[in-house]
Amino acid sequence: MIEFNRFTLNNGIRVIHQEDNSISTVVLNTLYKVGARDENPKQTGFAHLFEHLMFAGSKNVPSFDEEIEKAGGSNNAFTNNEYTNYYISVPAENVETAFWLESDRMLALNINETSLSVQKGVVIEEFKQRCYSAPFGLLWHHLREMLYTNSPYRWPTIGLDFNHISDATLGDVKSFYEQYYSPNNAIISVVGNISLDSCKSLCEKWFGDLSSKSQPNPNKYTIDEKPNYQVKVEEDLSPNPVVFLTWRWPNSKEEESYPLELFTDLLGGSEVADLYDILVKKENLCNVAECFYMKGVDEGLFVVYGILNPGVEQKTVENRLLEVALACINKGEENCFAFESAQNKAYTQQLFEPINPTQRAHKLAFYELINNPDGVNEEANKFKKCTLEKTLTLAQKHLNKENMSVLYYNPKSN
Repeated sequence: MIEFNRFTLNNGIRVIHQEDNSISTVVLNTLYKVGARDENPKQTGFAHLFEHLMFAGSKNVPSFDEEIEKAGGSNNAFTNNEYTNYYISVPAENVETAFWLESDRMLALNINETSLSVQKGVVIEEFKQRCYSAPFGLLWHHLREMLYTNSPYRWPTIGLDFNHISDATLGDVKSFYEQYYSPNNAIISVVGNISLDSCKSLCEKWFGDLSSKSQPNPNKYTIDEKPNYQVKVEEDLSPNPVVFLTWRWPNSKEEESYPLELFTDLLGGSEVADLYDILVKKENLCNVAECFYMKGVDEGLFVVYGILNPGVEQKTVENRLLEVALACINKGEENCFAFESAQNKAYTQQLFEPINPTQRAHKLAFYELINNPDGVNEEANKFKKCTLEKTLTLAQKHLNKENMSVLYYNPKSN
């Protein structure tokens, strides 16, 4: 059981505090309610750009990383379609340094032509490397384009086109910062060797006087109907032809997501699971056959895929991927041992994951984001309460050909 405290500053910052005297460090985690889904369709990639800009210096801190190093700490960040998360870990005696640094870049990030030009170059190069020089680099561009029509989920976090970043003006970037990097759009979690009184005092000292620059993000988005069965053919960097079957599934706020996560492991979570055992070992159709379930805040995506062996037809693999998945459901009680293994693995993972203070800080912020702070203590038992019958029933409900999007991925001919 993770015991935590919650309070809100007058400027709207929500704070979650969790004292842990068994460690000598403190993690300051700052989550902003802004991700790729908040971008203008003609200016995508901005959320990811800010992940870089936030380390480029602020009003009173020319070199963010240098100050962290002086304090004996470390820091990093990540961005997804739904939020952006920054975290700093420092020795407890230097915790005020973390508060100072984080508040200063919330107050006044140093966005100028020089810093913007440097970070634009970094982001554009990353786009080119990840999307044009790596296997399956444009996969999520193709899949999201199939799954969404008007929703801002139709582009990946890295953006639709690197020219959106190249063409971004200083005014465009400052406007994005003013709109989303505001106190009332932030959630701070503080985990480690720090008392509640000290946490409140430091929050008031370093964040209390910051004024909100805009209204909080309402997080209202266009919701598309699920697509009907469709097949798309694309060429990309790929060692072999690949078939991807994709569905839009429940998100992390929905109770159905827990048993469906167990089904994902049951179907394709190991080399003894049905996908690999049948398509790779027994039928020799694929050299890889797997599945994964991405549970986002307001979207969930389920993907089943197979990388083909030479001479195998993609239509054959499309059919067999779906047939094996449905056959797994129809096995019913035969899945009992595999289901218990998947359930125990998920339960144990949820129990041990929070041992890491950085992971704990992120979980606390995430559950505050979805307005379910107690969820951090409920997720393990939610897996434990799943039954095989309910898991297979839900898989049957959501794993249908009518809403399946199929991508045939072929190696580039040149």
